[in-house]
Amino acid sequence: MESWDGDGVRARIREMAARDPGLERFGADTHRYELAPRLSEAEIRAFEESHGSICRWSTGLSSRRWATAPLDPATG
Repeated sequence: MESWDGDGVRARIREMAARDPGLERFGADTHRYELAPRLSEAEIRAFEESHGSICRWSTGLSSRRWATAPLDPATG
């Protein structure tokens, strides 16, 4: 996964939320279709210093790309 469409992700989340106003989908009552705030540069730097800057998970994203992706941490 080289890049992602942040606007597209946000649009899909809004669509999903509109289709599930009662939060009936699995997990919706927890995440409520809301994204966590982005990590600050200092938080990312601290993570990289602790875990290395070239960490890769099954997503194939570097730690920096993973940490700045618009996802709720509970989804990972």
